[in-house]
This record gives sequence, structure tokens and C-alpha cells, in this order.
Amino acid sequence: MTVTPPTAANIPRMIITIMITIGLDNIRTTRAALTFCPPLNERNQGCHVDDDTEVRLDSDEITRFCEKDTSNASTARRPNPTDIEKTAAHEHVLLAVEGMTCTGCGNKLTRTLEAIPGISNVQVSFVMGSADFDVDPSMSKVEDIVRTAQKATGFRCARTTSGEQFINLLMTRESVKSLSEDLPAGVKQIDLLDKSTARITYDPTVVGARSLVAALGLHTTGLAPPRADASVSGGRKRLLDMLIKTTLAAFFTIPVVVLAWGDTLVDEHSRAYISIVFATVVQALAVPEFYQPAISSLIFSRTVEMDMLVVISISAAYIYSVIAFGFNMAGKPLDTKEFFETSTLLITLVLLGRLIAAFARMRAVAAVSLRSLQASTAVLVEGEETREVDARLLQFGDRFMIMPHAQIPTDGLVTEGVSEVDESMLTGESLPVEKKPGAQVIAGTLNGSGRLTAKLARLPGKNTVTDIANLVEEASNTKPKVQELADKVAGYFVPVVTAIAVIVIIVWVVVSLRVRNESGGKAVSTAITYAIAVLAVSCPCALGLAVPMVLVVAGGVAARGGVVIKSAESIERGHKITDVVFDKTGTLTMGELDVVAEDIVSADYGQVVSIAKALVNDNKHPISVAVAKHLEKQEHQAIRLEDVRVIPGAGVEATWNGSLFRAGNAHWLGVGQVPEVDRLLQQGMTTLCFTKDTELLAVFGLTSILRPEAGTVVRELHTRKITVHLVSGDEERAVEAVARTVGIPMENAAARRSPAEKRVYVQELIKQGKRVAFCGDGTNDAVAIAQANIGIQMGSSSDITRATADVVLLSGLDGIIYLLEVSKASFRRIAFNFVWSAIYNVLAILLAAGAFIRIRIPPAYAGLGEVVSVLPVIIAALTMSGMKRQANL
Repeated sequence: MTVTPPTAANIPRMIITIMITIGLDNIRTTRAALTFCPPLNERNQGCHVDDDTEVRLDSDEITRFCEKDTSNASTARRPNPTDIEKTAAHEHVLLAVEGMTCTGCGNKLTRTLEAIPGISNVQVSFVMGSADFDVDPSMSKVEDIVRTAQKATGFRCARTTSGEQFINLLMTRESVKSLSEDLPAGVKQIDLLDKSTARITYDPTVVGARSLVAALGLHTTGLAPPRADASVSGGRKRLLDMLIKTTLAAFFTIPVVVLAWGDTLVDEHSRAYISIVFATVVQALAVPEFYQPAISSLIFSRTVEMDMLVVISISAAYIYSVIAFGFNMAGKPLDTKEFFETSTLLITLVLLGRLIAAFARMRAVAAVSLRSLQASTAVLVEGEETREVDARLLQFGDRFMIMPHAQIPTDGLVTEGVSEVDESMLTGESLPVEKKPGAQVIAGTLNGSGRLTAKLARLPGKNTVTDIANLVEEASNTKPKVQELADKVAGYFVPVVTAIAVIVIIVWVVVSLRVRNESGGKAVSTAITYAIAVLAVSCPCALGLAVPMVLVVAGGVAARGGVVIKSAESIERGHKITDVVFDKTGTLTMGELDVVAEDIVSADYGQVVSIAKALVNDNKHPISVAVAKHLEKQEHQAIRLEDVRVIPGAGVEATWNGSLFRAGNAHWLGVGQVPEVDRLLQQGMTTLCFTKDTELLAVFGLTSILRPEAGTVVRELHTRKITVHLVSGDEERAVEAVARTVGIPMENAAARRSPAEKRVYVQELIKQGKRVAFCGDGTNDAVAIAQANIGIQMGSSSDITRATADVVLLSGLDGIIYLLEVSKASFRRIAFNFVWSAIYNVLAILLAAGAFIRIRIPPAYAGLGEVVSVLPVIIAALTMSGMKRQANL
């Protein structure tokens, strides 16, 4: 565990910080709010419709609307905020890291990387065994960075490909060298992974995987065996490494322990010689695991980490035993004889603890790994023929057949057949989803009894499965406040324990000399054994694992339930939510609306339809999309408008033949009292009106369908004592009708609110001390989503990476309830882990120091602390992996 030494001046501040931080919450930054603020003068980015006043926003106003007022709430500190200007010309690098065992290791790697010139935005996850950062290639080369990181930390680092399409082929070094001099068409880079495997990065829009393999001809013997998920394979390597070390250590330790406990088995000299030889072998096994990381950290990072406690304790025991051995062989034995069993047993038990921890971490990562859902083979359709191919060989333009009860290899569009697909492993939807021509199928989901043929939409390795997996892994790399608190506490651990060990030595020397009347040599050896036990039994690893293990499991479990958590802070904050604010259109109601009434007021029907088509075409708001779909049936063509301007939250306007044409809500256009419009409003319909200057041309009445789970979710939130609000840009009667149907009190329903006013609504709740979650569809409510403590967005597998909210719901509003459940379960486990870590270390150190006189922990068994402290923490996290999203609340 890496240490930042405290000073006398900041210790009181540190204590106060620890006391108050647990209860604090804050407002997250609006790093992506601008993404959904529609640019002006672009027809295809419009945010339509629902305002209560005429709004014309210039760029400065949009920026102001997207800013947060943080005067009443502190902004959460996000590690390594991204500087867009700096990262624009930078290269993003992802590393697979082996050897990290706790957050101290992660912090050490973070500091090492941040100290290298040209590196920014460093994020490290020790549980996932990964690190990513941006680097300026003109300042530092990736190869040099990897070497520096390995030298300074002792970890094994390897660069992995991220964001590029690649394929691993069996190739010789000579073939790689030959091809590198003259890259084939579409190939960007060739890297040799090992003596027989090369990774070829290519542009799939230029050359397909099968075409590439065929073009390489004799240079390759075919596809390399599939490689497991980097985080899982890294965990397996670590587990194998620890298993070998622990087995060897145990093999040489057992004889030493048996000889120490059985004095009469062999003569004294034989016992001493065997013990020193075997103990030296065990000590050598400790060099790469303990000595090398601790010394490297001390020399290169100038920090003292947790491994140093183990190094000091095993070195003290071993060195004292060697000295005692020398005196014994010289015929001048010391009062306390050599105790090689202490250092050997200590090393073996600590290694055993790390072996168990490595196994548990691998199981945790594997249990929630979404990449394992990727199918390995696909049935390729070539004309009338079909053949089974490796899924990695699929390329754009392919059609593939999905056999009954088979896993879908990648995202596609159904062209033939009808079936039902189980999407529960990705969306949490318990009921199978019907698929017919025109429907999308998602990678990793399971086909039912029908047979489907689909056209490839996304390549394996760059599809929905990998999108969600990447988001979950990115979330696990972020640090919530509670993790920062744990890191601060752990940072004081090593110096405090070292100070305690020094005090123990002093106290026991005095007690042995003055109270027990022992000789000086006996007093020193007794004091050393107690100090060794204190150093060895103390373990901050439980504290270091308390948060990240839970977050990794929670993120994976939530993703399998159709709730993609993009910020770890959302897990921390979820259980504290007091208010949930819903948007209406596309959130409480289905995303699609139906046009049920049409009234063309103008006499020139054809011209009005042409103008209406021009105004709503390419606009992505659900109301505009519905009207555009309705008008598709008309044969009149859209005319070409000039000076098209999107008015956020209100509508769109343009000029034609010197007149101003608008499409938007009745209130913005000032036509709410016109009989044709008022009649539709009185019926609770959503309206879209068209005007020429101030004259009404047409009005369309639309109705929306409530999501079937909306009422149940609102009732469940009420049961949990959470206040529910509805804020919409729609007209009052439409909003009141939805609120009444789902059970939201009228005083909590607000109509005709612009995007900026939605944000203000959320802001006012936060000023009252509420912890607010805002749930919308991301169309007209991006600033409100950004303002809330937790921003939740209704999404789908196709737009998940574009969503800027903290949480994306893939299959319905009941994902909010699942989010609250996951957050609550996570909080309980994190709290348990903190309490257990504190109780263990206090009690174990007291027992090791001899505070209870008659009951103590001998130094030889102090290594069990690694197992006893860490195991409950890991088990607590793993118990979450069985959580399931309820089919019906």
C-alpha cells in the first residue's frame, strides 16, 4: 500500500475530513451537457417542441443553460478531468497490467504514469488489471512509457488495442517483418504478440477479415486461438503465478516447521543446516513478490508501500535466525535460538492469502464479464449455401443465419424469418422479444425456436457486447468519494503500523528487563518477535479492496440487468436518492407517438403539406418524427426552406418566399386559443402547429402510449418514500392526464417547461437539500440530466455509447428500481468491509503486540492475517453476483 506521509499540521484536518465525508454528497460535473444542446442552423439536429415562451438562443445562451449552479452543493471531484484541447492531438493508450493486488498498487501505477511527461487523464483499475491514459507522442513514446512503468512498479504491462478493428493470426517473425515493409491494402499496423502470433490492425471498410486472410496467403497459417478477455486472462496468469509460488513455498516450509516442532527428529546441527537452506529458498521466492515491488517503489517512486511491512518482518526474522545460526555453529548459542520457521511460515501464509485473493478476484471479474457473451462461430450465408465460420471472420456485407436456440454472433438486421429472442442477458427483459424482417438483433442474445437470417450491422469485437463491456470497465476505473476516503485512510496505515512496531519494541524491552528480569539479548529477541508479529499481521488490503471489488461486481451485475452504469458515483449515490423527476415524452410514455387528428386550416392543402414536411424532416424529436411519418403517405414533396433555425424546447423556424414559417407547440406560436387547436388541447392531446408569420396553417393532434411499467414503478418509488415528479414541455392537460394515470401528485407535475426550466426545476430541489435523479430520453433534457445528482437516460443498444447520462436504461423504467437495489446492496457491503477492516486491524495488532499478555498471535502465524482480513471482504462482494432483476415489481 503506497504511503503519503502525514504532517503534524494536517492530521487534525484529516480526522475531520474522515468524519464528515461519509455523509456528504455532491453534484457531478456537466462534462457532456453540451452534447445534446442542438446546434443552431442545423435542421438535422433539432430538439423540438415544448416550451411556454418564445425562445431564441444564441451560442452564449446555450452555454449558460448548460452550466450548473454549484453554489449550494459542492462539485464531486473527478479524477483526472479531461482537457479537450490537450487531448485532441493525443493518443489514447490502454494497458493490461499484471501483478496489482490492491488499491495501493493502483495508486502507485497512477503516480508513476502521471510523473511521465506528456501523459494525462490516467485511470487505473487494479481489480480489472487495466490502465488507460492519453499521451502526447511528441513527448513520450508508448514503448518507453511501458518500460518505465514496469521498472518503477514491478508490474507487467502490455499494450492492448482499443478502438481499432484487429485480428490475431499465426505468423512467423520473418513474415511480420516482410509485411511491415509493405503493408497490404487496408492494413494499418502489424504487431508481433509472441513468436508465432501477430496482431493485424486493419480498416474493415477497406478490407474484410476473410479477404485479408486470403490476401496474406502463405504469410499466415490461419487464425490464432481466441484470446480470453484481457481482465480475465490477466487474472488467470496471476492465479497460476501465485499457485506456483505458494506450492513451492509450502513444499520447503513444511520440513522447516516439522523440524522446529519436533526437536528429537534429527540432531541439532542437521536441523539447523536443513532449516537455513530451505528457509533461504523460501526467502528467494519472496524476492519477486515482496522485495522487488517494495524496493522499486522506494527507489523510483520514493514511497513506502504495504509490501515493505512484509519485507521488514520476514527480513528481521530471517536475518536474526541467520545470526543465531552462526553463533550456534560457533558454539556460542544466543538466549533465543534461530527460528527459521517464522520467516518461512510467514511468507507461505501471506502467499496463500494472495492466492485466495487472486482466485476470488478472477472469479468476480469472470462472473460479471460481458465479453464472454460473444459467440465464437457464425453460420455464413453465401447465396444458397451456408457454412460455419469463426465469428472473427465476419465482414461488412455478410449475411448470417441464426439457428434455433443459438447465440447471436453479432449485431444485425433481420432479413428473413420470424422468431423470439431472449435478450435478458443484456437488457434484463424477462420476456422474449419478437423478431421479424426489419428488426434488430443484438450480439450475445439467444435465439428462440425460429430460424432467422440477418445482415451484419456491426463486426464482432465492435458491437453491443463490447460497447457495454467497455462502459462497465470505464466506470470501474473511476473513483467515487468513498474510495478516495479509503485511499486516504490506507495512506496513513504503514507509518502508523511502523510507529506501533517501534513502540512495541521499546515497551517489551523495558518489560523484559525490568519486570521479567531477563537478559539484554533475551529482551531484544522477545521484543523483535512481537514487532515482527505486529508488522506481519497488519493488513490494509481489506480496506483497499472494500470499494473496488464491490464496484466491479455491482457494475457487471447491473449491466446484465439492462442498467448500464457509466459512473461509479451513481452506485454510491443511488441509495441516497430522495426525489425522482421524470420527463414525459419518451420516458413515462413510449418513444413513438401516433397522429390521431389532422386539421389543415389553409386552403392550399398541398403547399401546407410540403412546408410541413420540410420543417419536420430530419428532426429527431419524437413528435416531429411521428408527424413526419404521418406525412410520408402524402405524395407532395418537401420544399427547400432557407435559414432553418432550431429553437431548443420550442420548435423550428425557416423562411421561404419572404415569409416566416414555424413548427412548434401552441403556446410558443401563440395559437392556443384558436378553436382548431383548443379543441385538440381540451382532449388532452399533444399538438404540433404550423404557422405562416402569425397565421395558423395546420395543427396535428398526437397521443402517446404509457409504458406498461410506468404506474408500477411510480408506486414502488412511493413505497420507498421517494417523491416522484413529472416535468414536461407538453401542454398542461396532456401532462396532467399522464400524472393522474401513473399516480404522480398534481402539485409535482409541471407542464410547458423548456430545457432550461427543467434544469432550474431540478436545481431548486437540490437547493432544498434533496438528492435528485432525473430520468429522460436525452432529447430535450440533457441539461436537466446533467444537473441532477444522478442523470438517467432511456436508451437502446444502438445509442448506448452516445448517451451522456450517468446511467442508461436498456429495457424499461423498472431499471430505476434495480439501480436503487444494486446501490443499496453495494452500500451495505462497502460499510461491512470498512467495519470489518477496522475491527480486524485493531484486534489483530493488539493480539500481535501482546497487549493481552496471555493471548497473542505468534509471528509465525501472523501471515494468516492476509487470509483472515481479505477473505470476508471478497466474499461480501461476490455475494452480489447472484442478484437478479425482478421480472415484475
